[in-house]
Amino acid sequence: MTDHNQDPLANPDEAGHVMPTSYPSAAQQYGQRLYQLRTRHGLKVRDLEDRTRELVDARIADLRKHPETANLTTPELEDLAGKPVSKSAISRIEKGKPPSVDAGKLLDEALNAHGTLEILAGPARAEPSGHLPVKPPYFVGRQSELEQLTRLTSQPPAHEAPTLIVIGGLPGIGKSALALQWAHGMYARFDLVLYAALGGYTSGSPATHTEILADLLRGLSVERDHVPASEHQRETLLREHLCRRKQQVLVLLDNARDSQQIEPLLTSLAGTTVVVTSRQELSGLVIDHNARTVRLDTLTDNEACALAADIIADERVEAEPDAVAQLVDLCASLPLAILVAAERIAADPDTSIGEHVAALADVERRLQLLDIDESGGVRAAFEWSYRTLRLDAARMFRLLSLYPRPRVTAQAASALAGVTIAKGLRLLDDLAQAHLLHQITVDSFHFHDLLRVYAAEQADQQPEDERQDAIVRLVTWFHHTVNAAAWALTPMRDHHVHLSPTPHQVTPLAFDGFTAAFAWCSAELSSLPAVAHLGIDHGLYFETWRMAIDLFEYLVHSRTTELWIMLMELAVEAAEKDGHTSRLAEAQEKLAEGYRRGGRLDEAREFDERAARTAGARGPSRTLGFALLGLGKAAHTAGDLTEAFVLTRRALDVAIAAGTRIGEAMGHIALGSVYRDLATPDLAITHGEKAVTMFASVDDQHGVAVALLPLARTYLAFGQFGQALHACEWAQEAYAATADRWGRADALGVNAEVLDRLGDSQAAARCLREALPLLRGHDDGMAGRFADYLAGLENR
Repeated sequence: MTDHNQDPLANPDEAGHVMPTSYPSAAQQYGQRLYQLRTRHGLKVRDLEDRTRELVDARIADLRKHPETANLTTPELEDLAGKPVSKSAISRIEKGKPPSVDAGKLLDEALNAHGTLEILAGPARAEPSGHLPVKPPYFVGRQSELEQLTRLTSQPPAHEAPTLIVIGGLPGIGKSALALQWAHGMYARFDLVLYAALGGYTSGSPATHTEILADLLRGLSVERDHVPASEHQRETLLREHLCRRKQQVLVLLDNARDSQQIEPLLTSLAGTTVVVTSRQELSGLVIDHNARTVRLDTLTDNEACALAADIIADERVEAEPDAVAQLVDLCASLPLAILVAAERIAADPDTSIGEHVAALADVERRLQLLDIDESGGVRAAFEWSYRTLRLDAARMFRLLSLYPRPRVTAQAASALAGVTIAKGLRLLDDLAQAHLLHQITVDSFHFHDLLRVYAAEQADQQPEDERQDAIVRLVTWFHHTVNAAAWALTPMRDHHVHLSPTPHQVTPLAFDGFTAAFAWCSAELSSLPAVAHLGIDHGLYFETWRMAIDLFEYLVHSRTTELWIMLMELAVEAAEKDGHTSRLAEAQEKLAEGYRRGGRLDEAREFDERAARTAGARGPSRTLGFALLGLGKAAHTAGDLTEAFVLTRRALDVAIAAGTRIGEAMGHIALGSVYRDLATPDLAITHGEKAVTMFASVDDQHGVAVALLPLARTYLAFGQFGQALHACEWAQEAYAATADRWGRADALGVNAEVLDRLGDSQAAARCLREALPLLRGHDDGMAGRFADYLAGLENR
């Protein structure tokens, strides 16, 4: 066995001067620190276990002294006091296994670490940041496959296409583990390593092409809110980044559904080395794209036993070699099955391996497709591990299968289960420690696809009411949290609603301002449409509609047009199924605006007309006013200024009658633009300035920016250059303060026009150079116009 406890700092002269090919994870660093503190105290592993046991005994004795806990049973006291950290658990933690919450606290106290170990335990339980997930803490064998991967990638890829490798094999065979183990050793060869989880085999939907591109762009340090909205823009930005770097790049695409999920990516990844893992053969990649295949078989008996021994503890394995051999046989030598089963054995040192194996052999197997034969397979390990969970952890495990995406936050999971966030984190930590859940960050987790399928089967055996109640809690939590985010994004706007307190056991998030709310919405982008679908499927029509409507503020600021359209289409569907006409009209109007921003002008006009007809029957309203504004914009764009004036004037009158301040301000903006094109300067400026004043009076910075830019164009059109410059500069500041990159770029473009008219072409060019990075990948059309304008300025 490898000595995992060797102190890497003990003999620096023996380390040599070789550059490391990878760096220790947070869990490995925690293990090293734990080993250092233990040995400095002169303690053996058994001695440290005894210290933790003494601490637990002292806690129990103290609890017995208090009246409120004196009558608790021993198991109840142990649940409050925690459990001693066993010898095998300490050994595994020192080898790089993250400590549980309770273990981290006990070890810190036992070694008088004064909180330092407890602080390190948090990051240790989470995957470290970076392009790759942490490499597997337990990995044996596979030497020939590692060498094969290295050999197949030894030559630089062609410029016009990627070098393509496919790792294939059975579910649970260790495809991802092999890829990560190898990739972590390749930092010396590759300048950059990118990673994307494709979700090919999960109970949810596989990652879309657009989502995969977003993951790769974030690996290239493109911030989440800077990732373009459209698929084409993301492809373009990815190609530009990779071409500009001129580096050796490794791309790991994990858990592909089929060849069709990979093929659209290949053009953007030309000149890179791409490694794909999948349960399918991916023959299309082999035939059409010359992919090479690395196939995994089950571990050899010796490798499988070594893997189990690495987890359980050497001395126990040496005492019961036959039982370990039976364990390996029951798990069919599948690494995933061995990991789950061996973890359970390691956590229970008082029960022999033979007794554990006997229990495992008797478990009824249900995942028929994953059984290797009647006596072994992945199902046995899952079933056995599940049955030994505490009741509350087992319930959390089942309910997580209802979440519509593989990644879930602790807050959402807690709402799903109807528990506090503190308890939810503890339950999730229990599942992560048992290898039934994978921790990504401190408060986000990934549910492995096979385990998720198994959990769904277990959930199906529970009463229907339990599943329905959990879904109601989840959708309600998102509904209320999105509402809180909308208030935090634009607290000054008059169209927000206060929701009644929820009767369900959920605590929605609260946000202390724009930045926190915007960040949460950005982080949950992939979950929001999935939760909306879930709400519609379960008859939660109002909650789904309201959630989508409240996301409007985020969509306006982020300009994620595809998501905008998707969510508002769901809002329309929910309102239609609910039979609520006023809600339907509002959803139609907001969908029309999404279509307009996405360049789908005919659909925008159609839905504005629908909204106007539906809302018009009920008298003046905010929805009717905005639908008329949309129709006025359509007429204006088509060059029909008379029709544009009639519709826009009517929209303003409706907004005033309905008492909607933002509708009135937007009406003044639109009417001012129409007057500008009608060559009526006084009225154009009056309406434009009125809109700015209205927004400024309530400190609505984004509204101020939206009003200032048309006003700046009006000033420019009538030769008032000083006022135009001031409006542009003010708009830039307001857009920057509200995270609107496109708006800021547009303001810089108008600023360039004003400066050019004033004869300062150099200053105009500087504005355009500042604007272009804000637009590339977000609005190729505007970026092209700005680039042409800049070229013209530079060639004068």
